Amino acid sequence: MSDTLLRQWTMLRHIPRHPRRTTVSALHERLREQGYPTTERTIQRDLQELSGQLFGLAVDDRSRPHGWYWDRDAAQFDIPGMEPQTALAFKLAEHFAGPLMAPATLQALSPYFRRAEQVLADTSSPVRAWPDKVQAITRGQALIPPTVDPEVFTTVYDALFNDRQFQARYHRRHDGAVKDYVVNPLGVVFRDGVVYLVCTLYDYDDVLQLALHRLLAAESLETRARRPEGFDLAHYVDDGGLNFKLSDGPLTLELLLDPETAFHLRETPLSQDQVMEDTADGRVRLTATVADTAQVRWWLLGLGDQVEVISPQSLRETIATTLRQAAARYD
Repeated sequence: MSDTLLRQWTMLRHIPRHPRRTTVSALHERLREQGYPTTERTIQRDLQELSGQLFGLAVDDRSRPHGWYWDRDAAQFDIPGMEPQTALAFKLAEHFAGPLMAPATLQALSPYFRRAEQVLADTSSPVRAWPDKVQAITRGQALIPPTVDPEVFTTVYDALFNDRQFQARYHRRHDGAVKDYVVNPLGVVFRDGVVYLVCTLYDYDDVLQLALHRLLAAESLETRARRPEGFDLAHYVDDGGLNFKLSDGPLTLELLLDPETAFHLRETPLSQDQVMEDTADGRVRLTATVADTAQVRWWLLGLGDQVEVISPQSLRETIATTLRQAAARYD
């Protein structure tokens, strides 16, 4: 393979997709860094020649220096060609990780996704059938996810990606009021089909969650988002930030479980310090330290007569009262 062809391939891979652009000077510098001695005049000549041969390679000549780019819908240029295993990885990433990506990232990857679809359709390799053999589901009752306004979604993700504030109009759940806020986005969390924006408002440091489907409007701002010192999204989630914490301290649970439920919790423990032991009546005693959240109470209530809360006493009384009230509805 000639040095000229290698240089041209390398040059083409450094040309961005619309709306981004690059210049002959920038391409010259990138090629020089990668060990391809050439001149700007040669690069200019190559670009003009190749733009007449390659669909999607275009130039914005309305101002100087001219900006070269690939059309948004141009086929992905990549050397070497995409292998079936690579195509499978892109296919799975689009399906399972697509909702986690910023719109700009999805847009940049869309040519790879289209190419992956084509490669898998054309191959006879067993990898072609793999996407039909893999599914991810939640344990609870499946619900139809709420609809998020596409423009709101894009504005929020762009603000999060670029660490910028945005102006939001939000429909509050607890009182039904519609309020305007200046939002500092900190992260997004996906939970049971609902996307929550973890954020602060204005100049406050209190970390809140806004459900994206309750955002009625969003407008980008140029001001940099404020981030509470030391904030870490993973720690926030691990500490029960999205589980409606009822107190700052941990909850030491003592439960008596039916054997089937105990078997499940042996495989998927509640906590690192979980301890289980058999009892004389055939049930299993479990102790574990968890965050004191509403989610824990919903989980215990969902187990019905498969669990008995022994302690703390206040939680035992709360669960017992709720179950009695529920049973009374069927009398």
